[in-house]
Amino acid sequence: MDSYGDFIRGSRGEFTVAKDIYVRPHSGWFSDRSVCYLASGRPVVTMATGFRPLLSRGEGLLEYRTQDEALAPSPRSTRTIKAQPAARAVAADHFGSDASSAR
Repeated sequence: MDSYGDFIRGSRGEFTVAKDIYVRPHSGWFSDRSVCYLASGRPVVTMATGFRPLLSRGEGLLEYRTQDEALAPSPRSTRTIKAQPAARAVAADHFGSDASSAR
């Protein structure tokens, strides 16, 4: 468990590609691994699966719909250090993350 936490905390963030079974029906799926990144103050860039009405987005949580959007350079996606508080805020607001437990 410690090595998994170290890996997440040592990352700049997460980029995910969701399975078609979650994207096509717009099911609202969101990865538990992405929650770990957010709780560790690491930004997440993920495919739109219908979670938009449920989760706030911004510098900490970015979504994309097309390959062009995923590959487009974004000044927000490269500001990892500035995105850390925003990522933590998404975790705290939506997943009950306790900031005192983060290393």
